[in-house]
Amino acid sequence: MDAYHIALFLHVVTLIVAASATAVTKLAVGRRIRARTVREALEWHELLVTTSKLFPICLAAFLATGAYMVSVAGARAWSAGFVVAGLVGITLLFGSGIYLGVKAKGLGQLLSSLASKAPDAAVPSLVPPPLVAMLPIVNTGIALAVVFDMVTKPANVVVALGVIAAGIGASAFIAWRQRPPAVAGSSQSDRRAAA
Repeated sequence: MDAYHIALFLHVVTLIVAASATAVTKLAVGRRIRARTVREALEWHELLVTTSKLFPICLAAFLATGAYMVSVAGARAWSAGFVVAGLVGITLLFGSGIYLGVKAKGLGQLLSSLASKAPDAAVPSLVPPPLVAMLPIVNTGIALAVVFDMVTKPANVVVALGVIAAGIGASAFIAWRQRPPAVAGSSQSDRRAAA
């Protein structure tokens, strides 16, 4: 047992933790959508927000352990395609996480406000902006593409980034096909409130 293999183990553990957190957040979103009362929707939203805090920790740990393993390989390893693609993937996931976090904070404030007035009231119809609905699925595509690059280790930067682009494209297509239909009769203010 050496430091490299411990770093590799921790690298893989971050993926397992992130995958588990993804499962919980997807469950929470689904339950929040089907919630009958504002209080119930707020409880599921709070679980989503709490669990989502694991993602930046996982990204930081993934980056730190990956950086250690690349540094062991030598300075030339930093220009390998799979390393560059991994850094691009982490950057995209971090940026997406910030955007989704800001949107989740706004929705949480709206649900808290509604819950303070009438916690047992029915949840208003809130249609998320298309990007908010698509990004969690696209993030999964990015993560899978990064893992594919890490396993296959393409040396060519264009090939490795092409894998990331394919992951984004395929997952965006899936997300677009799964987008929720527009709610008939929903007002513009309801749509904005979900933003």
